[in-house]
Amino acid sequence: MTDWKRVLDSLLEDSPDEPLITSRAHDTLGLPKLKKWSEGMVYAEWTFDERMGNSRGEVYGGFYAALGDTLSALAAMTVLKPDEIVKTTDLRVSYFRPMKEGVVHATAVVINRSRTTVHVEVDFKNSAGKLLAKAYATHQAVKPVQV
Repeated sequence: MTDWKRVLDSLLEDSPDEPLITSRAHDTLGLPKLKKWSEGMVYAEWTFDERMGNSRGEVYGGFYAALGDTLSALAAMTVLKPDEIVKTTDLRVSYFRPMKEGVVHATAVVINRSRTTVHVEVDFKNSAGKLLAKAYATHQAVKPVQV
């Protein structure tokens, strides 16, 4: 059984604790820690890093996809039962405007939780509040397989 609230608290930017879940991919990409979370929502900020830029010096679309997958899964965790985990079954990203510098404000919100499915939307905005991209994710809430 997992105490998802403890896990999410350990992922907060100001947490004195080590993260209770880690990912090499997360570390390699430099994905941000959470600024805050509540039931059905997580929020993070990411300062543009040119290593995550495309050939035009804009945020690489795949980075939004990776960040959207991570944040949507964390938002889904806020509504899980202790004996469930999430698996991404669908992820789509729409791109609206480029970004070359500054801070990306990312908010992931659970829009529906059914018995086995969690639907999440992630908005990526600039500091002026303009929508940069939007991710739509579907996660399956399942019991972990014992091996």
